[in-house]
Amino acid sequence: TPADIEALADGMEYSFSEHDVRAVLERMDTIPEEQRLESGVSAGLVMALIDQVKENGQRVTVPVDLLETLLITAEQALWDREWTARDRNLPVPESVMRRLADTAKVRALLKS
Repeated sequence: TPADIEALADGMEYSFSEHDVRAVLERMDTIPEEQRLESGVSAGLVMALIDQVKENGQRVTVPVDLLETLLITAEQALWDREWTARDRNLPVPESVMRRLADTAKVRALLKS
């Protein structure tokens, strides 16, 4: 299911969009029906398809000022989630921490 694909991608520390999920489902449709019905689709196979989709992802050129604006917006949204959890003495969700780490990587790339 799409939720299962998203959960596997999250466990693989990938940020996965609806488009990516659809791409994995389309690749799963290429598996012969007899094979899918006989043995099902293993988590390992789905993870391999997720890797393929991420490796074949589209690359786009983005102006630096637009990327900076998007980065600030993402950081602010993540900080809100981070500090809401901290203010309530709750652990910060790991997904938030991973995405904050991703924004830090992007910020470092912008500086170099």
